[in-house]
Amino acid sequence: MKEKPTLIELMRAQFRNYLISHNCRQTSERFAILEAIYEIDGTFTIEDLQRAMERRRFLVSPATLYSTTALMVEANVLIQHPFSHSTSVFERIDDYRPRSYRICNSCHLITRIKSRELASSLEEYHPRTFSVSHRIVYVYGTCAACQRLMHRVLKKRQKHAKPQKSKAAKDIKAAKGNKAAKENKKTKNKK
Repeated sequence: MKEKPTLIELMRAQFRNYLISHNCRQTSERFAILEAIYEIDGTFTIEDLQRAMERRRFLVSPATLYSTTALMVEANVLIQHPFSHSTSVFERIDDYRPRSYRICNSCHLITRIKSRELASSLEEYHPRTFSVSHRIVYVYGTCAACQRLMHRVLKKRQKHAKPQKSKAAKDIKAAKGNKAAKENKKTKNKK
């Protein structure tokens, strides 16, 4: 009986089929990059991929990494996440289960949400006129560490800020000052 192909073998075949169908070259660099990607757990950047390639003693230019990852995204071997910061973040497709992430707007920390309820509701979504390739949810907000930092900064600002008087209080003080000045003039004139 034939053994079931491994995930990397399936993705290699999918990538090879994409390259052939789009008349792209099947280079050793492209497949070495694919192998390196499947050694990385979770999300990664081009810089992370560059380090993984260096550990394998397979040096490729950043331009090759960018162009190859773009091809892999088109071939549905990689996901390129549209996170809000400027660095591109990728993740390999190792199964077709739904993914969900929390992204901090302040520090850009990305954490995976592990929620059975969210995953099951995404798995149950099957539109009739749309073929689903991935199910991903992004939740943007502020992480606990950044919330604590913001709270400390606000407290510090409040502590060092001079109390400001309202406009009404300033007007009352000015009116009292004017009244006192008029009374002083009257007493001087009587003398």
